[in-house]
Amino acid sequence: MLIHELIEPLSSLWWKGIVICFVLISLVIFYLKSKTIKFKEITSKYFAYLAIIIYLTTNIITVIMGDWTIQDFLPLHLCNISYFICILVLLNKKQWMYEWALLLALPSALNALATPELIWGSSNWHIFEYYFTHGVLIFVPLYLMFVMNYKLRILSWWKIFLRAQIAFLIVFIFNFILDTNYMFLLSKPLVNNPFIIGDWPFYILFVQLIGLLHIVLIYNLSPKYIE
Repeated sequence: MLIHELIEPLSSLWWKGIVICFVLISLVIFYLKSKTIKFKEITSKYFAYLAIIIYLTTNIITVIMGDWTIQDFLPLHLCNISYFICILVLLNKKQWMYEWALLLALPSALNALATPELIWGSSNWHIFEYYFTHGVLIFVPLYLMFVMNYKLRILSWWKIFLRAQIAFLIVFIFNFILDTNYMFLLSKPLVNNPFIIGDWPFYILFVQLIGLLHIVLIYNLSPKYIE
C-alpha cells in the first residue's frame, strides 16, 4: 500500500490548489452560460472525454512506475465513484446522477480540498490529478445547475443518502475480501479533519451524520422541480 501524504492546510500549495480550482470553474461556467444548447452539449462530451483521459493517464503512469496495487488503485473511494458518475451524467444526463453529483460529490470534494490527503503519491502529476479530480466533482454539478438549468426532484435527498449507504455496504464487503481500506471504512484517514471523531466504528457514524446534514443543506439551497 502506498504511503499517504498530506498537503498542509493554509500552506502555499493548499492555497494555490483551491484558488486555481475555483477560478477556473467560475470562468468556464461564466463563459458557457450564454452559449447555445448545441455548443453546451458538445462541450459536455469533451469534458467527459478529458476526465476519462486524465484517469487513464494516471493509471498508466502508475503501472509503468510499478506502483499500481489493488489496495490503492481500484476506483472504490467515494470520490472515485463520484468521479465516474460525473463523467456519465455529462454523457447520458441521468437525473439521479445529477442529484448524486450535487448532493454527494460536491460536499465530498469540498471536504477533500479543505483537508487534502494524497493517496496516490505526491509527484507533480499526482498533485495535478488530485485537484483536477476533485475540481471535476465541484464543476460538474455547478455546470449542470447554472449552465444546463438542472434541478433536483422533490425529496431526492433521502434517495441519494440511501444510494450512498448501498455503495458503502458494497465497498465495506470488498474491503474485507481484498484487505483494503477504501472509503476509509476500516481505519481513519491521516488528515486532521474536524468531522472525523473517535475510533472505529464511531467515526464512520459521525461522518455519516455530517454527510446527511450536508446533503440536506445543499438540497434546501438548490432549485427544485415544482410538482
